[in-house]
Amino acid sequence: MATETIFQRFTLDEEASKKIISSPRTKIRHTNVFNDIKLNKSERIANAARILNSRKCK
Repeated sequence: MATETIFQRFTLDEEASKKIISSPRTKIRHTNVFNDIKLNKSERIANAARILNSRKCK
């Protein structure tokens, strides 16, 4: 399996990919900082639209 970033290309063999998949999930602690991780798809899209609209030059 190969994946690419803007500057680098990474190749994983089957063993490495299985190790990544089988690693335990990271629990995200609750903070008072807003994030969209727990929003559903439509809420994420609405939030992204609000952010983009707020960045438009007026």
